[in-house]
Amino acid sequence: MSSADRENGMSLRVELTSLDQPSVGGEHRVEWCQSLAEGSVDLQLLTLVDICQHSNVSGVCDPVIRLAGCRTDSLRSAAAQSLEGSVQPSVSEVPALIALLSDQSDSEISYWAATLLGRLGPQAVDATQSLCDCLQDSSFLPAKERAAWALMEIGPTASDAIPVLQSVCESAPARLHLLCHRAMKVIGTMGSLVAQRAA
Repeated sequence: MSSADRENGMSLRVELTSLDQPSVGGEHRVEWCQSLAEGSVDLQLLTLVDICQHSNVSGVCDPVIRLAGCRTDSLRSAAAQSLEGSVQPSVSEVPALIALLSDQSDSEISYWAATLLGRLGPQAVDATQSLCDCLQDSSFLPAKERAAWALMEIGPTASDAIPVLQSVCESAPARLHLLCHRAMKVIGTMGSLVAQRAA
């Protein structure tokens, strides 16, 4: 979904039917990545449709997120749909997602990078500082909200984020304020429980 569509509450949708197929093997992912990175617009669109026919597709985060930030509406929409339903990140993709989080070329890119980092939960702890940077520096409110949510999903291991969450929370719009507050509560409360159990 483009940022304008999100702000207007509208969405361009490519109608796809999920077949709930199992996740796919490595060779298929390599082929998809190549088609997404180097193919024509038609091939990229067909590849995204193919990805949407599967579940738990990992290893394709980088090229799919980049297409979610492209200027072709049909590709943006299809990429967003595959990111919403089929694409699941793997721990090995964390460095690429961190790099995408700081990409200034399109705010959708940072939004989706934060989303996928959040899906990894505590496994994305290495992204804590980058998520804090997004939370402080992004001019795109949905990306800031998603960064706060991702920090909450990472949980107690993101304890270094609490000062940033507190600072942002003070002047944030209502939804971002709530997300920062929830993240601080989850990080702090769960962190205290972990410390008590260790003692």
